[in-house]
Amino acid sequence: MPADRDALAALKTNEAAAAIAQLASRVLLAAAEARSWTSGRARAGTIAADAGVRSDKVETPFGDALAVLDRGPEDDAERALARALAAVGIREAAGDARPVDQLAGDVLWLAVHTPFDATELLDAALPEEAAAGIWTELGAIIRKVEGGTTATLGRAEALVAAAALAGSASATARRVRTRLGDAGGATGDAVLSRLLLPPPGSNASGGAERFSGEVVAAPRSAAMTVHLAFTGILFLGWVLRLVGRLALAYRRPAEVTLEDASIRIRARTVMLGRVLGEREIVIARGGLVRATREVRYPRLAFYAGLLALAVGSYVGVAALVDGTRAASPSLLLAGLVIVAVGIALDVLFGSIAPGVTRTCRVAFVPRSGAPVCVGGVAFDRADAALAHLAAR
Repeated sequence: MPADRDALAALKTNEAAAAIAQLASRVLLAAAEARSWTSGRARAGTIAADAGVRSDKVETPFGDALAVLDRGPEDDAERALARALAAVGIREAAGDARPVDQLAGDVLWLAVHTPFDATELLDAALPEEAAAGIWTELGAIIRKVEGGTTATLGRAEALVAAAALAGSASATARRVRTRLGDAGGATGDAVLSRLLLPPPGSNASGGAERFSGEVVAAPRSAAMTVHLAFTGILFLGWVLRLVGRLALAYRRPAEVTLEDASIRIRARTVMLGRVLGEREIVIARGGLVRATREVRYPRLAFYAGLLALAVGSYVGVAALVDGTRAASPSLLLAGLVIVAVGIALDVLFGSIAPGVTRTCRVAFVPRSGAPVCVGGVAFDRADAALAHLAAR
């Protein structure tokens, strides 16, 4: 749900984010271990006091995090906050190396018995490896429940696990669903089968492929990059983007749905945890010229050559100035430094960083209108989306 993701973003950008995550982890896992919500909730105030968490630091646009942990949510905004608190608490527990089987059981118990259901936010809140471990364990729990080999978890937990797997867009969750279907692991229960096994001719998303990322600028041509670099605009643009992201928590998250007849892109503009605006872009399949994704290190050789040109120009002009003592050499040298730094930032954040994190940009080019580009997309999700487009 969009509200859940916005609440999660608000928690991540809160000045007491680390303290809130630790508090949520301790309160919620205490309740899950005792299999009693009152056990964890009764300790919320005490745990907060022991951890030095001040009540005036945990206020969010969706409500007071400490109050929600202490008494539970009372309205829709607080229910979204409760689910986000569960997600950051699970992330904190995963970072503390809590056994994944125990963590998955806690996630299911909280989802079934409390309003703190993190299942829809696991992919957004956890590192990919940690989320993959939980998805794998949820599949194992379904098998155990179907085989009658677990005494602590029942059909309710298996249904929640199946719904969570069916709703996830991660490659690991899809593989777990496929293995359960191929092994007949869900066929003993009609409801589990409907949740886990897509009807013939469709995928697990009901005929639609989905992925999430962030709206970014479309890839520039080489000529435009050179122009922006040597006019200083490239440097200025990256400085403004860094200030916006680090100081103002400025983001443009997007969810892309590839439907049978269209491509639907829902994007939001978020700053300081607040949603400033939302928009929806729909591209008809017939109006799509092409959809592409970047290679792992896009145009790295070109950037290396351009950076070498800027640095070489700086060294050459410096030598020329020393030889001729031309007027105002410092201004020219400063300009070349700005050019070199701008190119270096573009190389780092536009090519090297996405390649290292194994993410890429996916660009949709319509027949009319500007291209739409979504960045921060995992390679496997991008490949699955493009394969889905090609198959239809």
